[in-house]
Amino acid sequence: MSVSLVAKILAGVFSVTTFALLLRLLRPVNRRRIVDVLVVGSIGWLIVSKSMNRQPEPEAPAFARAVDLTPIKEIAVQNVGRIKSFDSVARTQVRAITGGKRMAGQEPAFTFLDMMFRPQAYAEAECVYIKKKPVRDQIRMELEEVTDTDPVALKRMMKTGLFPPALLNLPAIQSLLDRLELDAMRTARPVNALRGALARLRPEVLESFLKVIPPVRGDLKAPWHTVSELAQTGVADLDNQTRTRVTNRWQALADAWQRMDAAAVNENARRFAELARSINPVVYPDIDRLRLENWYFRWYGMTWIWIFYLAAIVPLLMASIYHWRWARWIGVVMWVGAFALHTLSLRLRWYISGRIPNSNMFEAITAATWLAGVIAIVLELVARKTPMRNMFFLGGAVAGMAAMMCSHYMPVTLSPDIENIMPILHDVWLYIHTNVIILSYGLIAMAAVTALLYLRYRLGGGGKEFASIGGAGSLIMSRAGRGFLRSGKVTSGQVLDGATMVLMELSFVMLWTGLVMGAIWADHSWGRPWGWDPKEVFALNTFIVFLVLVHVRFKVRDKGLWTAVLAVVGCGVMLFNWIVINFFISGLHSYA
Repeated sequence: MSVSLVAKILAGVFSVTTFALLLRLLRPVNRRRIVDVLVVGSIGWLIVSKSMNRQPEPEAPAFARAVDLTPIKEIAVQNVGRIKSFDSVARTQVRAITGGKRMAGQEPAFTFLDMMFRPQAYAEAECVYIKKKPVRDQIRMELEEVTDTDPVALKRMMKTGLFPPALLNLPAIQSLLDRLELDAMRTARPVNALRGALARLRPEVLESFLKVIPPVRGDLKAPWHTVSELAQTGVADLDNQTRTRVTNRWQALADAWQRMDAAAVNENARRFAELARSINPVVYPDIDRLRLENWYFRWYGMTWIWIFYLAAIVPLLMASIYHWRWARWIGVVMWVGAFALHTLSLRLRWYISGRIPNSNMFEAITAATWLAGVIAIVLELVARKTPMRNMFFLGGAVAGMAAMMCSHYMPVTLSPDIENIMPILHDVWLYIHTNVIILSYGLIAMAAVTALLYLRYRLGGGGKEFASIGGAGSLIMSRAGRGFLRSGKVTSGQVLDGATMVLMELSFVMLWTGLVMGAIWADHSWGRPWGWDPKEVFALNTFIVFLVLVHVRFKVRDKGLWTAVLAVVGCGVMLFNWIVINFFISGLHSYA
């Protein structure tokens, strides 16, 4: 079942749910209810429709359709110090060239081998991705001056970001790249990525990533070898007969590929895979783990589960606003299903990588929203008999959807590749400080959701209500039957402000704890507790925003409004820390 089919099924469920809510909630007819339901339903439908309305991929060429690379995709490769499947390595390297866009509907593993065995087929193909539009503009203007490239083709290249290597290797374009590389702030990084993509198109560079020959003796951490290394210098302890069989089979595969003989390619791929596994079968990785890794990446690291979080938002929102019992249960079931899939995705990644998944940007945002989801479950259990129920699931659903959507639609920026942990992270504090910090960030995102709902309530004519006892205090007192949430009529403003305060207080405590733990780790690892690293500074800035919020709430009269505004501002500072600091400002924490 394809992701697009899953999206269509979810779109149907989403439409039916929205229609049922309309029938239930519009009795009696209320203009405000109509507007709310239509706005929420339209936004959700647009998001799902956009995921369904992607340009269909072209059908792969006949040769690509006839080739069965399953045996090759399931062999192990030593890459950047860890063992991966061939399919995983191929996806990473092809993504670095094409920006995650498929070439002519081909699978990444096929494209990788095709670029290696038939490089001439890609010299004129639009296959090198240039991410930054300003760099594309500069290249377009230079091409218009020095070549007679078809304007229609240039317009297409500007839209897709894909340019042919033949044009990018022109002396005039290389001189332009030399000049752009001098601008360290704006264009140096995309130019370096572009040159890395052009370098990868050389067959010898692509083959250098294929360390598919395991060590004859020792464990899997010993150096592996490429077939070229096997043929040129030999491998200690590998007998000449095996060496000859491996190199001959690889050459036969290359020859068959160049002849575009699919039957011969399939036979030689199968036999080569068997030979690679037979060299040291005792320590060779389990084929089931390699197959699971292939499945995980073929299904986009399970980032498509944002659709399930989206499906949970509408009934949860309606249950929160209109207190419809069946909407609550529909939303809770959908949220639990989405969270279960989220848990499965992290567990699979943990199993594949052999380490806790929190060491790069992709893992950080998915782990942060998962940890926030755990807290949402706890808070919902505590608040299940109070008017604040549903609010924490709702915040978790929006945060989870946003995180998974970013991971799904930004595979170049948020690379899902599994890499080794940096040496500085090999410490018990990885499990403590890092998780505490990203948990605080997940809670900050959830607090921003309830704060935005409070601002919507005020814009819609709501009064200056607020949770008079505070956040956690109001939750505790309401469970005891003595808080404002149990006394008299409870307004939506009080509930939203109370939920925001609960999440804000938790994130405030967790962020402060994480900063202290980070200082201890920094002193242990770098010999100083604080070094004014950009990530450290903006984590502190985020904490200061919430520190101001705590004190402002004691002084201002319109407590609910200022709490909501500062919660949104704090989320903005946190996002600045994660986005701008990570991608545009170098520092000791850039790996995060």
